[in-house]
Amino acid sequence: MNAHTALVDRYFDTWNETDASRRKELIAATWASDATYADPLLSAQAHDGIDAMIRAVHERFPQHTFRRTTAVDSFADRLRFSWELSTPEGVSIIKGSDFGQVDASGRLQTVTGFLDEAPAAA
Repeated sequence: MNAHTALVDRYFDTWNETDASRRKELIAATWASDATYADPLLSAQAHDGIDAMIRAVHERFPQHTFRRTTAVDSFADRLRFSWELSTPEGVSIIKGSDFGQVDASGRLQTVTGFLDEAPAAA
């Protein structure tokens, strides 16, 4: 597994972590301290903002999980990958593609997400 794939898999571990302390550890290991995230529905800056965003997603979609659905395509400090959010029963309800930039220390500097499939109420 290459470093970018390991980073993206840790990104999904972060999104799926419900324990606040463990999630903060994962955020610190995965994201640059001044990182940014943006998609059509959410945005966040820095570790505290990313944690609050993920916590809000857990509140809106309890026991749902994210998973990567494609290989991580990368070059230099850029990467892209697709994902899905599934219900506790395993039904995919939202699909998307994310594009990221990695900082010099190998952590996510920016992530921009696009929704490929989503219900109207997402």
